Amino acid sequence: MRKLISLRALLVGLVLSVAVDLWLHYAELVLGSARGHTALANTSIPVGAFCAFLLVVSMNQLLRRYSLPSLTRGELITIYAMLTTSTVISSSGGLHFLIPTLVAGFWFASPENKWAQLFHRYVPRWFVPQDKAAIENFYLGDSPVPIHAWLKPMLIWSAFLFVLVFATLCINLIFRKQWIERERLTFPTVFLPVEMTKEGFFQNRLFWIGFAIPFILVGINTLSFNFPTIPRIDVRPRDISPYFTTPPFNAIGYTPISFYPFVIGIGYLISLEVLFSSWFFFFLTRVQRILGAAWGIGQQGGPIAEFPFLGHQGAGAFIAIAIVALWLARRHLKDVFLTAIGKKKADEGEPFSYKFSFWGLTISFLIIILFCYIAGMRLIVAIPLVLIALAYMMSATRMRAEAGNAWLFGPDVDPNTLMTSTIGTKIYLPQDLTIMSYMRVFTSYDLRCLSMPHQLDALKMAELTETSPRSIVINILIAIAFGLLISFYIALAIWYKYGGGAKCDSWRSITIPQNTFNSLASWLETPLPTNWYSISFLIGGLIFTLFLYFMKLNFLWWPFNPIGYAIANTFTMTWLWMPFFLAWLIKLFIIKYGGMKLYRQAMPIFLGLIMGDFLGGGLTTLLGCIFKINVYPINW
Repeated sequence: MRKLISLRALLVGLVLSVAVDLWLHYAELVLGSARGHTALANTSIPVGAFCAFLLVVSMNQLLRRYSLPSLTRGELITIYAMLTTSTVISSSGGLHFLIPTLVAGFWFASPENKWAQLFHRYVPRWFVPQDKAAIENFYLGDSPVPIHAWLKPMLIWSAFLFVLVFATLCINLIFRKQWIERERLTFPTVFLPVEMTKEGFFQNRLFWIGFAIPFILVGINTLSFNFPTIPRIDVRPRDISPYFTTPPFNAIGYTPISFYPFVIGIGYLISLEVLFSSWFFFFLTRVQRILGAAWGIGQQGGPIAEFPFLGHQGAGAFIAIAIVALWLARRHLKDVFLTAIGKKKADEGEPFSYKFSFWGLTISFLIIILFCYIAGMRLIVAIPLVLIALAYMMSATRMRAEAGNAWLFGPDVDPNTLMTSTIGTKIYLPQDLTIMSYMRVFTSYDLRCLSMPHQLDALKMAELTETSPRSIVINILIAIAFGLLISFYIALAIWYKYGGGAKCDSWRSITIPQNTFNSLASWLETPLPTNWYSISFLIGGLIFTLFLYFMKLNFLWWPFNPIGYAIANTFTMTWLWMPFFLAWLIKLFIIKYGGMKLYRQAMPIFLGLIMGDFLGGGLTTLLGCIFKINVYPINW
């Protein structure tokens, strides 16, 4: 019997969402890279939300010990789902990219860059604040939020983001049965939160051994950041490419080694096939670079200078994964459509009817297209841009459900880049390119803070804990709608207090928006031609991914997983290849010599690695916010 969720779970979730948003904005905007911080939203298990959830679970244990009223397991899972789905939108790829972009195009305009002449007239007045003093104070700081200037943009963009998030939720509701019940994706990121709600979880000694290792490491390294005489044990990336000095091996490119404990812990929960494929195909990307240098390909510049076009291969892989997901679900999608138009009844047991999900997605899609059109983008540009962006999100969500990849980057050839530098910009009008630049809030390759994977996790956790998925979905929607407005205002308050050009993190406040408009100005001044080499590698990546799927689905002995190929051609695997290799090696050894029994017995150690790393990073970041100390980041 699935349990309904009480009002107290909703209230606790909303209060903690606001607290995590405040913590997140302060840590990432004020501590920034200058004093260091653990990124609180951009890992596959968001550190800020996880630490808040751990606090709730711990307090709930105390209440139960003294026979006081406590939260049920379903209520705990609902709170976790609310935290993860709502707070992640605040960080990189979300509000931290959107808000500075709304003002940067005007603040950094100068006679030299000619931004005013090139694109200011194409920016709708309702897009951005119109008060020059409001824009100036955003960067100078020491000012209250000019709510009169920001109210309209804040409401408009919050509504836009809510519609986008609702569209991704409808996609998850449509694919829930296919991905969770039929394909039975592994969902490595839900295992720890679900286990934490079980009685006796914290009594396992192996768990505390695993916990202690990263927790102590974080403490030592944070002390070292503040007292340099204390030796540091850094497990973060160290580039080994400078050691390759002889041609063609010096073309290997940035190749760091790292030993992130939490990534090794998550890797232990991933299938051996995905782990092997991920690091194997990453090495293949390095081999391609070396071979290109050996053969002199791309050494003279020109349209093939980007060889081996890893971003384009990744883009092809992402599109192929979306195509295969639709193909594998074709019969299910037919049932969804027939049910939505009233010709069939195939949605028994679903959180919401397929009619609700199908028409919810359709209407949301049309609203997003209408938003782009009213802003000035032609429909012939807006429709493919939004479709490609949703395809990337769907692929990323499905991949995360199998690979649990700690950082969910898409290929650097994101939907925006795919429609500009690949196809070329000569076919677009200036207003198309201008609005496309503002749409980077959902067409960026930075998918680390995408809400969609956490929505799917919530549906999986509902199944595992026999919790009402309908109640979880309703609570998620309330948390997102409430959180968007509150988080938007908190972010503005911090920027106006500390100044985007003064004391706030410059990467978010300056670098990202400047890069966006520098690219826009370049396109407008010097339109790009179609690059047929990049298109060829995009098609090649798509075909190769389809081939990998064909082999995987038809031959049990086939060792390569297409998910690994897609991840390898993104920035994600640059940092993860070594932890994934170690997790693969450890898991292979344990299963080979101890079987599944030993694998399950050893699992608490690896769950401890995740929790110890996250709690250590969260606590030191909180101390950094309170006492202004330097902080050792655990995940960047």
